[in-house]
Amino acid sequence: MAIKQLNLRASASARWIACPASARLSSLMPYVEGGDAAKMGTAIHALAEYCFKGDLDPMKFEGKVYEGILMTEENCEFAFQHLKAIWAIEDELGKGCVSVEKFLPYAELKSYKCGGTADVIGISKEKRKLIIADLKTGRGYVDADSEQLKLYAVAALEVGILYQDIDKVELWIIQPHHGENRVFEMTTQELVDWEHYVLIPAIENALNPAFQPVPSDSACQYCPAKTICPAQANIVETVATAPIVEMLTEEQISVLLTKFDMVEDYIKAVRDHALKRMESGAVIDGWQLAPKRALRSWTKESEVVPALLGLGLKIEQVVKQEVITPAVAEKLLPKDRKGLIDTLTSRISSGLTLARDKGLSQ
Repeated sequence: MAIKQLNLRASASARWIACPASARLSSLMPYVEGGDAAKMGTAIHALAEYCFKGDLDPMKFEGKVYEGILMTEENCEFAFQHLKAIWAIEDELGKGCVSVEKFLPYAELKSYKCGGTADVIGISKEKRKLIIADLKTGRGYVDADSEQLKLYAVAALEVGILYQDIDKVELWIIQPHHGENRVFEMTTQELVDWEHYVLIPAIENALNPAFQPVPSDSACQYCPAKTICPAQANIVETVATAPIVEMLTEEQISVLLTKFDMVEDYIKAVRDHALKRMESGAVIDGWQLAPKRALRSWTKESEVVPALLGLGLKIEQVVKQEVITPAVAEKLLPKDRKGLIDTLTSRISSGLTLARDKGLSQ
């Protein structure tokens, strides 16, 4: 069966570079609309772009609906943090050197297309510098040494024929959930080496139907093809046929612990897929759709206190008061006063848990 043109998106490059076969398998999966978090992130990006181009204050959009999303104070603050990064890049490289939400095609052939839309791209031939910046609104930590940003940078050099005009490349991650912006620096030669030794081989392997999946935490976590991946099925089989727990050797335990996260992701993917199939009318033997457990809540909270007092309860029983958490206090305080609560807090571990040995993990 002929494979349609592969779309090697920059935003998914960390996955298909780690496991090139995932690009081919994912192309066989039906389109799935992004969830609420993705839609919110898209709206925040759009608001930042709109405010940059119109010289507007994103904080004034709090409580308003933008791109179908109600803008909270946090949403507006994220857009503002992104704006400040754009202004900083503009200050460094000069007016007219910065573009936002710019599509950067790396390649488009009959067999595949590769590229994506960079949040921010700054180019200064005078300073011989290229800056690529990306806003991340999620909580999962994203390293500035990013395959996605490197692909944008290579595409920018390719589109502008800038290989001889740029010496230094900076990759910025703007992620308000994790504090200050992170910057990764590399030379143009280092970027070109990455292109030839990492990017191009990954593309070639993605196009090779004989290339087998290479499962890993980074490759499998967000892969849409979990349910049809032969490597995932093999991992499940390995776990399912493992010896009795008490008979496991330390080596077997290490192997199984490494595979568990991927198995759990696979199981979740199968459950989600089954739910979608049944919602579309499919019949799966032994299973049915059932409503989630209903949680009771007050219909009109403003009427609750007087009603409960009228039933004989005391005010201290009805309304509970407690001190806000350090995280809430930090959010309420202005930026220059957040650190002042450090002397009032402590971090106490509740015990021990299993964690990856970062010194040994790849």
